[in-house]
Amino acid sequence: MRYRGLGEVGLLVVSGAGLVLAWTQTSSDLGLTLWWLAVVLVGVLLPGWVVVRAVRGGSVGATDLGWAGPTGLALALATWLVAHLVGQRLPSLVVGPVVAAALLLVPLTRRRVTGRAAAPDDGPSGSWPAPAWAALTALVLATVRWLWVGGLALVPSKPTPRFQIWYQDLLYQTALTGELRRNLVPGYPMVDGEPLGYHWFFHALAAQLSGTGIDDLDIVTRLLPSTLVVLLVLLAAAVGHQVVGHWAGGIGAAAAIAVLRPVSVDVWVQTPVDAVPNYWQLSPTAALGWVFGLAVVGTLVAVLRRAPADRLAPAMLLPAFSIAAAGAKSAQLPVILCGLGLAAVVVVPLEWRRRRAPGSELRPVAIRYAACLGALVVITLLAVLFIYPGSYGLRFNPSNWPDFQKSLILGRSTAETGAAVGAIVVAFLRRWGPVLLLALGLLVLIRRRPTDPSGWMGVGALVGGLLAVMLLRHPSGSEYYFAIAAQPLAMALSGAGVAGYVRDELAARRVERDVDGAVDGPAPGRWAHLRGPLVLLVTIALAGLLLVLAVRRLARSTGRHPAELAGPHTDAMAIWAWFEPTLAFLVGLVVVITVAWLVRRRSARPLLRGTWAALLVLAVFAGGARILAPDLSLSSNPGPARSQPRPTDRPPRPVVPPALFDAGQYLRQHADPTDIVATNRVYNGRFKSGVGDNRDFSVAAFSGLRNDVAGFGYAPRMLQDVKPGESYILAPFWDQPRLDAEQALIEKPTAENLAAAYRTRGVRWIVADERSGPVSPDLATLTDLVSRTDGVWLARLRTPGS
Repeated sequence: MRYRGLGEVGLLVVSGAGLVLAWTQTSSDLGLTLWWLAVVLVGVLLPGWVVVRAVRGGSVGATDLGWAGPTGLALALATWLVAHLVGQRLPSLVVGPVVAAALLLVPLTRRRVTGRAAAPDDGPSGSWPAPAWAALTALVLATVRWLWVGGLALVPSKPTPRFQIWYQDLLYQTALTGELRRNLVPGYPMVDGEPLGYHWFFHALAAQLSGTGIDDLDIVTRLLPSTLVVLLVLLAAAVGHQVVGHWAGGIGAAAAIAVLRPVSVDVWVQTPVDAVPNYWQLSPTAALGWVFGLAVVGTLVAVLRRAPADRLAPAMLLPAFSIAAAGAKSAQLPVILCGLGLAAVVVVPLEWRRRRAPGSELRPVAIRYAACLGALVVITLLAVLFIYPGSYGLRFNPSNWPDFQKSLILGRSTAETGAAVGAIVVAFLRRWGPVLLLALGLLVLIRRRPTDPSGWMGVGALVGGLLAVMLLRHPSGSEYYFAIAAQPLAMALSGAGVAGYVRDELAARRVERDVDGAVDGPAPGRWAHLRGPLVLLVTIALAGLLLVLAVRRLARSTGRHPAELAGPHTDAMAIWAWFEPTLAFLVGLVVVITVAWLVRRRSARPLLRGTWAALLVLAVFAGGARILAPDLSLSSNPGPARSQPRPTDRPPRPVVPPALFDAGQYLRQHADPTDIVATNRVYNGRFKSGVGDNRDFSVAAFSGLRNDVAGFGYAPRMLQDVKPGESYILAPFWDQPRLDAEQALIEKPTAENLAAAYRTRGVRWIVADERSGPVSPDLATLTDLVSRTDGVWLARLRTPGS
């Protein structure tokens, strides 16, 4: 029976329709969204699928679609590189079909792409049943919904009268996209001539896929990040299937990414970190890192383990995925290295212990681990050398994290040893305990297959990420991105492990039914044999949800800190106040799971390894539904985005009006890519002391051009040179005469200083905003004024002597 691919087609149609609805309902243009969907399907997924098939060979598999995502993205990055090397635009909407056609025209690769006939139950490479595709489609739709509610509805496609206060990092990502569209070796676009030192593969990808750049703001902040999350869910399904060897593992891994939420039993500060829902839009570089990182994990498992299910992964693409992960997010490959290192430390000695046993593979296993470790170390070192020189301000500072936790719990950073240890433990359990509970599915993988690298890699990646948070310090707090980079990888593998356990538990009952039928005649119906385990699993899930609701009701929490801390209190009282809800939940959870484990143990059937951990993860999974429900908000339409109320504890930010966006669009259409823009939008608001927040990236973001001097806060030297205890966002510009000269073009323009800026600094345009400072009326007579709308001036400098 020929593989038909109806499940994949249905999934793509439904998920594509859901994404278009979410995008258009939150201000994206319908024509743009349809064009973007064509780019993703034809320019990314089509060539990605063909390359996967050509590399993997064998029968067409259900998981090829999941692998098509990272493969097509890597191909798009390669296309961007070739386009810059040859000096010619190569649109992915054209290159993708050409690559696919070229591979299909060659007889050898065509035979590998089309594959052989495969039955639906033909081992791990067979097609998924209809219920599995329905479940994966439902998970993708749930993902699209919380992307809509929690991100797309909060950030419009462009500034509007209702939305004019933007999170500065979104504009920063957009500005870098314009830089990567122009240059093979990127610089810092807000300060012409300054090096970058930041991961930039996401911006190169956005520049390649977004065409001319006229819609960069929408694509960079909305369309591309949400697409990456959907591709991550599909890839998780592929890797989960591979790890477990059954489609159930794929559904479990996809569910872990799509709907799994860490349990939170209080509302105080420092809630559990939930990487994918909270960071997919605010840090789209992390989203691309997750996609390539999970692809690296899947191909590593295929290379190291070589089980029958590992034929599903395109192992030959491991180098490409590793390079892409290194440039997508600086934290991604190091946490994977930690996972690989732990797997090597555990698996190789286990093989050594059984080296004299028949079938021992100590030598090839050791060689594979050594080769993979060496390759990833080399790629990481090259990335540090060429992409992240100076490590972008990251420092070893083991005292920072514990001091902060003590200050949070006790109100001060110094305390007696006992109180200090208690405060640190409580702070860790509150923030990271729920994440570790969800990762216990990794122990299911380890307990059931100790020499399988997948479980150990997940544990090592998560532990490495947490250690980085505790031992390193970045001026902007970016050390947390190590844990954020590791969490989706660990969650996907954990979800696969738990789903594999559930599948084996139910399969054992089916075998028992078949044996009973063979011995005693007709056996009871299928569902009669499954009733027992299903009742146990559903009961565990309900118990987890009810436990969360009970703790939140009985141990109420309001505000940012426990109410008991408002009055006189001791250190012990403070620790107890912070820990009481979490402790109640943990104790209740252990009791419930232990009782369920004892009930299952009394069954006549053998107890599967990892049962206790699997039941616990199921309970925590259901408890997270309390957090997931508001994210889905099924009963309401979020409507168009509105700017959030201005915070009272920060300097007022200058708004980002539609007139500024329109000025940027004019420059995208009429300016030369090498033109430099002078602006007075340098500071993103000022404190009462007069010191400014040096992170206004709006002009570079909207125009796609370099500025003479604008928001300089993220320049590498600002992060590398900042002293402990100082805030880099308040530090002054390193070349004050240059900044003064630029501001004089706007506040005190003369024919002489305008001509000097034209000749020496390449300034061709001025974008001035009266919200950011005074604008001289002489600017209208000394330059060619293009527009002056709502306080925003756009002017072209005249050629000196003209």
